[in-house]
Amino acid sequence: MTINRRRFLQVSGLATLPLLNSRLLLAADGASGIGNGQDVIVCVFQRGGADGMSMVPPLFDGRYFDLRPTIAIPENGDSAALDLDGNYGLHPSMASLKPFYDDGRMAVIHATGLTHETHSHFDAQDIMERADVDEQDLFDGWLGRYVGSATADNASAFRAVGVGGAIQRSLLGMVTPVGIQSIDSFSLNIPGEKNAELLELLEQLYAENSVLDLQSRQAISSIRSLADIDTGSIQPDNGAEYPASEFGTEFNELATLIKADIGVQVGCVDIGGWDHHDNANQRMPGLLADFSDTLAAFMTDMGDRMDNITIVSMSEFGRRAFENASGGTDHGHGNVMLAMGNGVNGGQVFADWPGLQQSDLVFNGDLANTTDYRAVLSELLINRTGLEAPEVIFPGFELMGEQGIFLPKA
Repeated sequence: MTINRRRFLQVSGLATLPLLNSRLLLAADGASGIGNGQDVIVCVFQRGGADGMSMVPPLFDGRYFDLRPTIAIPENGDSAALDLDGNYGLHPSMASLKPFYDDGRMAVIHATGLTHETHSHFDAQDIMERADVDEQDLFDGWLGRYVGSATADNASAFRAVGVGGAIQRSLLGMVTPVGIQSIDSFSLNIPGEKNAELLELLEQLYAENSVLDLQSRQAISSIRSLADIDTGSIQPDNGAEYPASEFGTEFNELATLIKADIGVQVGCVDIGGWDHHDNANQRMPGLLADFSDTLAAFMTDMGDRMDNITIVSMSEFGRRAFENASGGTDHGHGNVMLAMGNGVNGGQVFADWPGLQQSDLVFNGDLANTTDYRAVLSELLINRTGLEAPEVIFPGFELMGEQGIFLPKA
């Protein structure tokens, strides 16, 4: 049987409907188990420029309190920072992550981030996700390059997954990522009883070898792969409870895909709302609680699977060292990254602290960045995935010695 596009529309009765759900992006065929011997890398992007010095305040540096007389996280009292190592503290709204730090499964990297001088949200996010600090006009992202270069025998349709409303730029590359907002909506945008018939018709419709034909068949294959799994039976384990927030729900979806053992190799989830130019002490606690409670729930849910999963968080830049007149902070530079998992050398704050004296600050008032974020990511990929050539993933960057943030894969 052959079918042309006009005949397909007549048969399906869908001439006025979008054929593919807008939340579906394309993928390759195949499947394999968790990490395929490598860690699953989960990247969390805090979009908006998170205030790293509120997340992890440098309590030992008296200038921190001088520069932030009304918004500094105090050392004592009901709203005091949670002590990490006698020098740095953790924002009290992040209390759910403290046990993971204490038992060595979470590390903090301070005074780190993008080395580019831009203070533009769009530019900084774009440069950071592409890892194109030297402006080499790279199209693909750092995770996309990693998945494309990985030697593991993993042809899964779900090697690279972006959960949320849009595919993250860091995932773009030779392996086309899958975008999922919810597993239930990952299907043709048609009534359920017609799905099987129309999937077959679509395969006939796109039976040639053009780019559109090939990718359409790949999309159909990914729909079939997920449809074969009873994802509804995969529930949070170990008493984990995800927050009923967008971020919590999206992480629960990613957890389901990982536990389904369909070959997820990298996953990205974003959390926005970090651009706190005003009223930071009123606006930040709830967001930090959502961020922390979600990551804690994921770690709990994954249990022993965290032997083969590593989470890393980042934001496009930090905030100014000093507070502004509105009780907030403006766009800054140096920031905080978190690393979580059983393969993390945790219970430590890794920092080459630059100081907060006026002569120490950069760009007229920003915390200096003493650790390039690419150094953190390079060490992650080397130790947890066996990557031998990080320069392929981060062109123009040379790793000058590791900090010991990540344990070598056994």
